Amino acid sequence: MGYQSVKNKMVTKILQGNCVDEMKKMDSNSIDLVITSPPYEDVAGAGYGAKTKDILFLKLYSEFMDDVLKELYRILKPTGQIFFNIKHKTHNKQLSTVHWLEFLETFKKFKLKSYIIWKYAGSFDSTKSRFHLDYEIIYHLSKGDDIYLNYNCGIKDPLSSVWYVPHNIKKEDRVHPTQMPDALVERILTIASKKGDLVLDCFGGSGTTGIVANKFGLKSVVIEINPENIKIAEERINKLNSEKAEVTCATKHVIPPKPKDSGILPNFT
Repeated sequence: MGYQSVKNKMVTKILQGNCVDEMKKMDSNSIDLVITSPPYEDVAGAGYGAKTKDILFLKLYSEFMDDVLKELYRILKPTGQIFFNIKHKTHNKQLSTVHWLEFLETFKKFKLKSYIIWKYAGSFDSTKSRFHLDYEIIYHLSKGDDIYLNYNCGIKDPLSSVWYVPHNIKKEDRVHPTQMPDALVERILTIASKKGDLVLDCFGGSGTTGIVANKFGLKSVVIEINPENIKIAEERINKLNSEKAEVTCATKHVIPPKPKDSGILPNFT
């Protein structure tokens, strides 16, 4: 399934399917920027929750993530960057970290440029037996050192590795239980994107990455396996395209560049 939204020559292409399978259809060295957040490892839909997941499931999940990273490495340009958001988990009042990701063979092929802490404005934890988990991790990865970072973008201390971005989303704007705030994607695009870049989100969810990329005048590819999420993403993009107002970043530092037709989507065969 593919959905293209064309408005002032801005294009968001939505693909339904397993992200590994869909990325295998894409050209090597074709993606400039990846912004994504994989599903939590205690996937209830697979019959596993925090109390029931076992070593076999974790093994299967890590093997899947290794396959994802393998394809991301292949399709990422030599000058490309990945912002990979993932969260530690808690169970029985203990912390289970995501550092296992760093030991995957394909992860080791990337250069770990930064270990970004996304700090919430508040906490979802209610326990009083440990310090609260009030942040998430964003791995900043690349193939090489020739990457673009706009440190004169107008954001205060743009190269800081601690980002204070509110996690709260207005009730009327929340369409997905683990929806990424627009402001987080806006910060990444403000610092790390340039005109003509092609942006990928391989775990598309409700389409936030594609929607914000659209606002910045960038072309994007969103991959999502859940048809309900596909429907939500399409509706959000249609709503965006029906609004003809000028868009200003939520960060209030930068106005996204005017759309310009530059670059092409990778070949999907």
